[in-house]
Amino acid sequence: MKIFENITLRFIYFILLITGLFILSSTFSIQPQTIDKFLRGTPLFYSCILFVFLYVVGTFFIWYLKDPLKIIGAVLFGAYLSTLLIYIAEIINAVVFFNLSSILGREFVEKKLRGRFKNFYQKLEDINLGWVFLLRFIPLIPYRVLDLSFGLSRVPLKRYLLAVVIASPPRIFWIQVILASVKSLSPQKIIGYFSQYPQIYFLSFLYAVVTLIFAFRLKKIFKSS
Repeated sequence: MKIFENITLRFIYFILLITGLFILSSTFSIQPQTIDKFLRGTPLFYSCILFVFLYVVGTFFIWYLKDPLKIIGAVLFGAYLSTLLIYIAEIINAVVFFNLSSILGREFVEKKLRGRFKNFYQKLEDINLGWVFLLRFIPLIPYRVLDLSFGLSRVPLKRYLLAVVIASPPRIFWIQVILASVKSLSPQKIIGYFSQYPQIYFLSFLYAVVTLIFAFRLKKIFKSS
């Protein structure tokens, strides 16, 4: 009984931590202009290091900071360098959040929830590297959700991290190329950009179609869970 109580307590800490971070993200305000100005006044090498640090540490506590940082990175460093910096930061984030949910929540899931959701977790753990790759590739599922979810499963960190390393660059680069040109998340500006560059719109459309097909396929696989 004591073991279960400790497991439950760790899981409660995990839920409280995620809830606390969500509340902090909803209430705390940071001006992206301040970050942009600070990075611009720093030599390139150090600004790259600071950007990765802000992306990892800053977005751990303030989740919404990711979008402003993506724009700042695209404008300040360009599509290619910002892709590399965000790629490095996302690998670090994957390790941090996977281990966080694994340490605080995996035992609770295995001992108390696995019986109720046995089919779901069995299918999640049977997912091969190709499926993990696709889950990281499609833009419908936030990276943080994937990191936390797979951390609760028996999927080894090495397998998940391999998918992170292989699958993340195309998705990150696609977003950064658009942001480097648009310099905003404004729908009007993005539409204007697609009108100016129809080939990018066509490729984005194909990307969206593939994503939807995969989403329906994934839904069918987990339907019986």
